[in-house]
Amino acid sequence: EFYASQGSLLQQQQVPEMEAYKGMQRTQGGVVGMLEVIASDFSRLKSETEASESSAAAEYETFMAESEATIKQKHDAEFKMKLDMDQAEFEKSTAEKDLASVSAELAKANDYFEELKPSCVQVHVSFKERSAQREQEIEALKEAYRILDQKKAAQAAE
Repeated sequence: EFYASQGSLLQQQQVPEMEAYKGMQRTQGGVVGMLEVIASDFSRLKSETEASESSAAAEYETFMAESEATIKQKHDAEFKMKLDMDQAEFEKSTAEKDLASVSAELAKANDYFEELKPSCVQVHVSFKERSAQREQEIEALKEAYRILDQKKAAQAAE
């Protein structure tokens, strides 16, 4: 009651007069217009998403095909490399066996050569000395022929 009697202290209606707010119905077309905008945005977004998905699916298929081809190619290369490596190891072991046998033959040949070397290597004798030795050998052979001829003649005379 105190306040009711104090009416002068209370604010009087000082609010300016305003027109009632009716929204932006004239520019947007109301709720139906908003639904139309949403529907058009949805259909645009749907078509973009479908196009993006089909593009991504095609890209995925291409990637998978390339990946499978690459995997097959690398597998084939690995298989060939293993075959080549096995062949190289086989050839290496064969070559090592051949080397061992040839080395053994060479060692035997060198030993035999060292054994024969003293009898084959000539002592360095001058040409004059060799010529004199040959002359002596020829004279000795002539003497042997004379002796044999004399024995033949003696046997024929008997």
